[in-house]
Amino acid sequence: MKNIYHSDIYKFETPINSYWEDISQENLNLKKLTKDTNSEIVVIGGGYTGLLCAINLIENHNLDVILVEAGKIGWGASSRNAGFNCLPPSKMSFKKMQSIYGREETKNFFKNSVEGSNHTKDIIKEYNIDCDVTGDSNYVVAHHKNKFEQIKEQAEVYKSEFGIETEIYSKEQFNEIGHGGTEQFGAFSYKPGFAINPLKFVNGIARYALSKKLKIYENTKVDKIDKKNGSYILKTKEGSIRSKKIVVATNGFYQEGLISQMDGRILPIISNVIVTRKLNEDELNAHNFKTFSPIANTKNLLYYYRKLPDNRILFGTRGDLTGSDQSNLAMSKKMEKFLKYIFPKWSNVSIDYNWRGLIALSQKLNPSIGKIENEEIYYGFGYNGVGVSAAPWTGKQLSKLVFSSNSKDLNISKIYKGLPKKFIFPQLRIFYFRLAVWFYTIKDKLNV
Repeated sequence: MKNIYHSDIYKFETPINSYWEDISQENLNLKKLTKDTNSEIVVIGGGYTGLLCAINLIENHNLDVILVEAGKIGWGASSRNAGFNCLPPSKMSFKKMQSIYGREETKNFFKNSVEGSNHTKDIIKEYNIDCDVTGDSNYVVAHHKNKFEQIKEQAEVYKSEFGIETEIYSKEQFNEIGHGGTEQFGAFSYKPGFAINPLKFVNGIARYALSKKLKIYENTKVDKIDKKNGSYILKTKEGSIRSKKIVVATNGFYQEGLISQMDGRILPIISNVIVTRKLNEDELNAHNFKTFSPIANTKNLLYYYRKLPDNRILFGTRGDLTGSDQSNLAMSKKMEKFLKYIFPKWSNVSIDYNWRGLIALSQKLNPSIGKIENEEIYYGFGYNGVGVSAAPWTGKQLSKLVFSSNSKDLNISKIYKGLPKKFIFPQLRIFYFRLAVWFYTIKDKLNV
């Protein structure tokens, strides 16, 4: 199987050296697959999507499910993300969405997005997961004075068109409740929204899944899938699993060559995160950084950041372009400059952690949920960096599809349904992305 990036980013056997790993260490005592076995359904991918799909198949339909994960549970984006429960899971503007899909379908899409955010909140409560929830909304900050009118319009559409609770703050008002800095020219808030520790969240889901007798195999990478007499045989190094149905829940870490119908449709984008040392009250007050709610700004290549419960600052943005450990380190140094440009009074604040993961984009610019035609293979992916709210909800929707074996059964916005188009010359995907980065970097410099 061919990977898109440098092999450094696909070391499934190595846990990521992140802040979350440091403060959330927990051993679920899971084993790898060591012999041939069989199951009604196999879920590939032990993140939010795969776990929630498996849980719903067991709880609601009493089905026999095995889940396999190439690394440890949550090894992919589910344990590496910034923990933002935000919306929508789309890189498409609501105006473009309306022009392509129509007003009603766009409304349904946002309704489903809100359902996703609330579903994540419900899971935390129902499964009794302690995952350090902070904040009670999301903020979008105008990074330049040209952008304030744009976010005012966005806030108004969210409220009038989609029924989302919003509030607008001038630069001075947001300085009182949010933060100051060189790239703060007003903001708007929207609800629902909050932040979590993503690794504690995925471990909590896994604990609940184990209590429901889900069979989970860690460090079990599926290398090949064969079809024989109406069954699928998933081959790993140590053993194989025979199954009637497969759920692919690998998102940005999908391995090209596994399922031909899915190849060439996902563009994995590296997103890098840095976390500072703990800041004292004087340092936080230097930029009036008060809020614990998650924040994204209005850049095309956006910055996202939040204050953590122990007064560190987490800061993320579009990542390096090759995937090597060396390029990761170089990107973290750039990000430190970005952070200190926005918050110049933190010039002496050191960075304690840096890591990265993969976000899944597609030509559709929206998530994809569905079933491969003439096969019993199901998929959910493409959350555009908004997986905390979209992935658990997708897992639940996927379980309904898998149970009914009918991709037309879902009562959700059609924007989610079906595979995206394949990229033309898929081997050039990273080249296309580099062109996009170049284009959006220029737009951000011109503040357009």
